[in-house]
Amino acid sequence: MRIFQSCVALLLACCSLIAMADDQAATQLRKHLDAMNSLQGQFTQTVRDAQGEIQEQSHGDFMLMRPGKFYWNTAEPMPQLLVSNNKNIWLYDPDLETVNVREFSNDLRETPALLLSEDVEKLRKNFTITRKAEGTTEQFTLTPKVTEGLFQQLVLVFGAGQLSEFVIQDSLGQMTRCELSNVKRNQTLPEEKFYFIPPAGTEIIKN
Repeated sequence: MRIFQSCVALLLACCSLIAMADDQAATQLRKHLDAMNSLQGQFTQTVRDAQGEIQEQSHGDFMLMRPGKFYWNTAEPMPQLLVSNNKNIWLYDPDLETVNVREFSNDLRETPALLLSEDVEKLRKNFTITRKAEGTTEQFTLTPKVTEGLFQQLVLVFGAGQLSEFVIQDSLGQMTRCELSNVKRNQTLPEEKFYFIPPAGTEIIKN
């Protein structure tokens, strides 16, 4: 936009269109998220480096409940459990018999799972949101307004209004794609899933 500083009128017109597009995209995303009080299913997560080479792939199941509650259970190849009850976040490694515990943070840049369970107005405040639609598929791209976070871009993909995948690109160019399957929304989820009680003998590490 700096290149066209001399074209003040054109610049203002473009800014108006961009602001309108962002507002419409945020409104449409809000409709999808407002219709999704809870979500559960299975996931396949693939991590690629900046050159596109697969670094790791994992599978598991998840539960999300807005706002701020999630259960992200990686079963293969290395078991790991991430749980939040909107007050604390637990990261449990059964192989190491350790659990890292820290207070829940409202920093949307920290944990991608939080983005799916947060209030959309917070998303709108912290991200530039654009929308691309093709048939029944909608793709929303969220770019952080503050760039020093853990990731540079988040893409949410909806098919016929249902969240089907999300993609995260970090500051090093690494791409993480989570494809969702057997997804159910607005089911009654057990509250105990969002609170972690360490098994006997587990080392508790508080951050």
